[in-house]
Amino acid sequence: MSAEKAGAAMSDGLATSTTLSGPPAVARLPWWIALPAAGLGGWLFDLANPGAAIWPLVFPALLLILASWWQQRIGVAALAGLAAGAAFWFSHLSWLTLYLGPVPWLALGSVMTAWFVLQGMVTAVATRGIARMGARRRLPGAAIAAAQAVAASGIWVLREGVQGSWPYDGFAWGRVAHVFAESPLGALVSWLGFAGLSAAAVLAMACIVAAAAATRAGLRAALRGGAAAALVVAVAGVGLAFVPPAELDRTGELRVAAVQGNSKSGIFDNREAGDVYADHVLATERLLDELEASGDGVDVIVWPENSAEFAITDNPLRGREVALLSQRADAPIIVGSILANDDGTYTNSSVVWGPDGQAESAAGTRYDKRFPVPFAEYMPNRDFFHALAPELVDLVQLEYAHGQFAPVHGVPALGREVVAGVAICFDIIFDDQAKRMVDEGAEVIFAPTNNADFGRTDESVQQLQIARLRAIETGRAVVNISTVGTSRIIAPDGTNVDALEPFTSGAMVATVPLVSGTTPAVAAGALGSTLWMLAGAAGIVVGAVGLRLRR
Repeated sequence: MSAEKAGAAMSDGLATSTTLSGPPAVARLPWWIALPAAGLGGWLFDLANPGAAIWPLVFPALLLILASWWQQRIGVAALAGLAAGAAFWFSHLSWLTLYLGPVPWLALGSVMTAWFVLQGMVTAVATRGIARMGARRRLPGAAIAAAQAVAASGIWVLREGVQGSWPYDGFAWGRVAHVFAESPLGALVSWLGFAGLSAAAVLAMACIVAAAAATRAGLRAALRGGAAAALVVAVAGVGLAFVPPAELDRTGELRVAAVQGNSKSGIFDNREAGDVYADHVLATERLLDELEASGDGVDVIVWPENSAEFAITDNPLRGREVALLSQRADAPIIVGSILANDDGTYTNSSVVWGPDGQAESAAGTRYDKRFPVPFAEYMPNRDFFHALAPELVDLVQLEYAHGQFAPVHGVPALGREVVAGVAICFDIIFDDQAKRMVDEGAEVIFAPTNNADFGRTDESVQQLQIARLRAIETGRAVVNISTVGTSRIIAPDGTNVDALEPFTSGAMVATVPLVSGTTPAVAAGALGSTLWMLAGAAGIVVGAVGLRLRR
């Protein structure tokens, strides 16, 4: 191989490098194309999510981001990760600025963007190193491309997994799978799980990029190779769009009412103590008036997160009032309340209330939120962060503890104990919560939440998107009820059964199926996620070794 070829910086728009053992093994975008491509990809990724919710844009988004990292120099890949991450996260999380200003938004957006920077760097190492190692061993180009595509998709899942669990329990937001909630491909989540659906989408786009990069005969040949791979991916995608959700056995039906009080329940809302509770009592009374007038009834009533405000279990007057409502409805009421612990901490809790007060059941009638939100419901490393932003840290006055109860309620209904899974607010975004609910025998899922702090921003619809996917993934109906919206009752196939307009007072009433059993996604989702992450880690290791080989 001549020195002139080895030193060439560009060929038909693709930068190349060479190895001693064969033809050019690395093709990559020049930096002046890679960086704007990454930024455009990040922006399209946000548009694929709510509010715009143009889900097909996720495919060109992934294509552009992956292409900007593919076989790239580490420094350029880091800058491309910065461009993609900033374009996506600072748009996607703009709802944080509504009441809290730019500091929390900048802080969280920067942390999430840093994950993209790291992902870009290791993707570049993996794809470039695998290409070099494959060329030295004279492997077929298709084998090299396949190894690169699997590694890149595994790295994406690895980043989503680590980001969703660390630090401070992580923030499992902005995953690729989320965009498919209302798409024809959403049913796949019941077979693949969240991680598997993310991996499948990324793998499809990675195959296209790998096919284009594996072509060493110039830009036109690269485009032809990428187009051929894109055609195969498109045909496969059309076929997968007809895959139905996994079916589970139905054990009965439950008549559910969910009350949205339209309360002033945000951090800075001007209200008196008891106003949020009173709003939900009033909305429930109107609901019962309508049910009685029509001769209808329900088996259970669900209130949102924090709807009973503080210490419902220690407030005889409020407890008695809710008990009378339960007696009138002839149905238990699931109320949200903040409960104090003996050690000075608090829990964000959900309690089953019946005609005689807090109900009793084998499955349990109290659940404490397992994933309280750091910097909102508790302050980790308070002294350290107080030195940086004392006014913001002082807003977090209560320390919420991580709940220890199983995430289910035993609900007296239908002449037996119906087991309902419970996910309070951001609990719904964590895969482990879904598995725990199903493992504990949940037949339906209640998802009480309070989105008042985010007003009319995209946060509530982004969270609803995740709740819709949870319904499909677990094969169970989800009652997503908020103090102000967005509130929906979602069928196991992800369709809306009933809905309320945001920022209105009212109630949803619907009959939902009760189910038993486990979908393939819940049964094997954790294993599949682990295997994908291991594939990503292996790709990084192989790539690093490949880069250390002498040219």
